[in-house]
Amino acid sequence: MFKRSATVWVIVLISGLLVFFAIPCAQSADFPKKPVKIITTAAAGGGEDTEARGIAPYLEKHLGVNIMVENQPGAGGKIAFEKFQRTEPDGYSLITYTFPKSIIIEYMDKVNYRTRDYTSIFAWSRSNQLLVGHADTWKTFDEFLKAAKAKTLAGGLSGRGSTTHLAGLVAVDELGIKVNWVPYEGAAGSVAALAGKHLDFTICLATSALPLIQAGKLRPLLMFSDKRDPYFPDVPIPKDLGFDITSLPAIRGVQAPPNTPASIVKVLEEACSKAIKDPAFVEFAKNRKMVIHPLQAQEFGKIVVEAYPKVEKFKEMFKE
Repeated sequence: MFKRSATVWVIVLISGLLVFFAIPCAQSADFPKKPVKIITTAAAGGGEDTEARGIAPYLEKHLGVNIMVENQPGAGGKIAFEKFQRTEPDGYSLITYTFPKSIIIEYMDKVNYRTRDYTSIFAWSRSNQLLVGHADTWKTFDEFLKAAKAKTLAGGLSGRGSTTHLAGLVAVDELGIKVNWVPYEGAAGSVAALAGKHLDFTICLATSALPLIQAGKLRPLLMFSDKRDPYFPDVPIPKDLGFDITSLPAIRGVQAPPNTPASIVKVLEEACSKAIKDPAFVEFAKNRKMVIHPLQAQEFGKIVVEAYPKVEKFKEMFKE
């Protein structure tokens, strides 16, 4: 009798384990069944939007469904971030932005979201901030700095609370200059304003200014990085000029809402990993001077957590 009961319990236990481990597989097999939406927190035409639309065709290829890119600009991304916090964690809505913008906004304003709650999926690129002037104005950073010490310049930012906002505040503090900051909804606006000579300079990700730099209308003056950018080897970095300016590289990728199932994360992560290796996407990145820097879900999530104390160091500056 005891042996029969024990046998029954073993069968029940094994059956339960088989069901438990089969659930993720079933979820994985059922996803995706419909189009996946990627929300970008900036306006159309900027770097975030361009990269999202650039990788979309290759995600479609490996997911087998359409990818829709939806722009949700406003309040530097705060509106989109708060809405995303409450989004259904079914894998059909993802968000892309220039990290750590979301954490900067957390320290600037009272918000109803937490970046650490999001489910990190995959990051595909890493970029540095670039100080850019009009080609007709200055030829070197020294000329820019001399002018900036003589008068207050008008500088463009791709949004209040953006990574360029942080880079600008840190740079101004180290360089000992004063700037009238003009925020835009995305880098496209600030870069266009500079090209039209409505600004003295702008700070943006290197990829955002590339077309106008190549056209000879804008001139890169300083790259905020610890080492020279492979695509901009002639542009000096702070230490070349004797400055110690803290730089936080900008990362772009996708995240899912809080509590997204691991099985869905795996499907999305694998699709992203394959997409960035597609020869056509590699060529797209090369043409944009975009540094492909893949981060799997676990690595991306770790960077999110580690970014909080780094950004917190500058939270008093955000009040300026």
